[in-house]
Amino acid sequence: MATDYRLSTTDSPSKRDKRLWAALLLAACAVVYANGTFGAFTYDDKAVIRDNPRIRSSRNVRQILTTPYFGGPRGTGSAYRPLLLLSYATQWWIHGKDVVAFHVVNVLFHAAATLLLATLLLRLNLPPPSVAASSLLFAVHPIHVEAVTSLVGRGETQAAIFVLLYLHLALRWAARRGLPTTDYRLPTLLLALLCYAAALLSKESAVVAPALAFLLFLFLAQGTLPRRVATALARGWPLWLLSTGVLAGEFRLRTWVLGGPLRARSSGVFEVENILAPLSAAPRAANASVTVLRYLGRCLFPLHLSGDESAWSIRPLRALSPLALAAAVLLIALLLAALARPPGRSALALGFLFFFIALLPTSNLLFPIGTIFAERLAYLPSVGVCLVLGSLLTGRRRVLLLLILLFAGRTILRNAVWWTDEGLFANLVATSPDSAKAHYDVAYLAVANRRYTQALAEYSRAVEIYPGYWDAWAGRGRTLKEMGRLSAAERSYERAIAANRDYENGYFSLGDVREALGDGAGAESAYRRGLEKIPNSLPLAYRLALLAGRLSRPTAEAEWQRAIKLGSGTAIVRAEHARWLWREGRTDEAAREAREALRRDPACLPALRLLADRARTEKMALAEALALERIYRLTRSREDFSALESLAARDEAYARRFGRLGLKSKV
Repeated sequence: MATDYRLSTTDSPSKRDKRLWAALLLAACAVVYANGTFGAFTYDDKAVIRDNPRIRSSRNVRQILTTPYFGGPRGTGSAYRPLLLLSYATQWWIHGKDVVAFHVVNVLFHAAATLLLATLLLRLNLPPPSVAASSLLFAVHPIHVEAVTSLVGRGETQAAIFVLLYLHLALRWAARRGLPTTDYRLPTLLLALLCYAAALLSKESAVVAPALAFLLFLFLAQGTLPRRVATALARGWPLWLLSTGVLAGEFRLRTWVLGGPLRARSSGVFEVENILAPLSAAPRAANASVTVLRYLGRCLFPLHLSGDESAWSIRPLRALSPLALAAAVLLIALLLAALARPPGRSALALGFLFFFIALLPTSNLLFPIGTIFAERLAYLPSVGVCLVLGSLLTGRRRVLLLLILLFAGRTILRNAVWWTDEGLFANLVATSPDSAKAHYDVAYLAVANRRYTQALAEYSRAVEIYPGYWDAWAGRGRTLKEMGRLSAAERSYERAIAANRDYENGYFSLGDVREALGDGAGAESAYRRGLEKIPNSLPLAYRLALLAGRLSRPTAEAEWQRAIKLGSGTAIVRAEHARWLWREGRTDEAAREAREALRRDPACLPALRLLADRARTEKMALAEALALERIYRLTRSREDFSALESLAARDEAYARRFGRLGLKSKV
């Protein structure tokens, strides 16, 4: 029985050699990613790390564990990665928003994954030169830049670390089960399961870890393929069974947080991110075959790299189109060829099967995911490609050295693209000129920098590529509004709503621009249309209440009550309702509503100003003074300080208090 698994070799490297190779791999990771640490927070780094209130304090750990990855209430969203968020949070508690420290940890995670890969390949009894070549190629591979230099790419490296640990522990446990002893090393098995759970809580794509372990068991087993399968099943059935239990627990947890095992019922896949999502199974699988080969080509020849290749840079093909058929046939042929050569006798077969299995959850072959193609998703699958290249180039040192230098140089150059949003978005358009989202990103940044002419051109290009891109139509409308072209902005918002009848921001912005045009009735119509589609929209209900009150509509009170019901915990809604009551002459009700607003937010300025106005009207100097003092402590403005001085000048009792407080203007 002990000979069923080949876990030892007579030519394994010495401890000294292992230390030298570990130092070389660490140096390679450090050298090629050193300039990546110069970057700022870019793209999703801002929402997930820099501007994420959940990671600011250890008091928010419960919130991290019970909310979706990108935030929002339970029952929404499509991703649940609490362990990844906790890694960011732990760093924030230590060093705040020091972006360099976040980058350094990302590089350390990549280095850890590289060392784990090298030791795993040695555990598989692969020739040491092949292990060294494969690991070094993995350390410097350019396709990893998005996973390492982009801070939110940590999901890939962190999940890969736990997957590789799971594989190590699974092999260690399996080796013990292959020996003639009753010691099944339960702690090793439990640690493997813990690593699997940690991987799943870092990134969903880690679901493939048991399948990868099964592949490695096949590689280590002896005999024909059927015998290998039987041996792997017999040796590993407790691991497969318990791993399935861990996965079931993960699905239960995701259902509790997101409202579904994969995503919330209300959360779909945005077509601009993945044009394959609306396709039926056959055409989606045919297109996904092309995408899998695209990943393979990008790993083998990482010359063309792009941070975004969504709609419509990658265009869908008909299921029976020549290219889709050829891709599907080629992929099937490669799989059959790999299976025909038992993995235990071919590192090339092992490498390709590892690549395919690791990529399967994100390939869109089985089900649509949130993106059609992303280089970060190739991080763990690239292990297989590096193994293939390392095995092929063992003994060809000059070629191997040249390839490593080319990969390292490409990685160093690619890091600089991720330093800033400006550089990244410019590169997106340059490398994926037919991506509507790339043009949208450039336009969004241009608006933020008030480059409205550029923004209008980029938004227009985005909707030209993808006419159904409602966010781009809305961005175009916002740009036109900022340029003073209100009628054109109105038409653009109408196009946004036509593209998506449930687009809350479209109705809101359409009403807003109509208010700017002086078309109160048209704005009211836009808000009401929006509420018919999205009846629980607080922004639409709030704006309708404000407008109805301003237009003196008889329904104004009913509109305010609806807004208050939807935003019962929102101070500003109560405060604005109080202001409307004040204008209607219902001063006592207005004061009560203002106090309700302050109960929800003690720093609510509109509520404080209303209470100050009421106190002034009713000649309650002390009440007015207390409200004005709170206002000034919040604003520190000259105008609010002047109001306090004016009160002290006309009220002798307050003048004495004002002198004792020693308040001074900060302006």
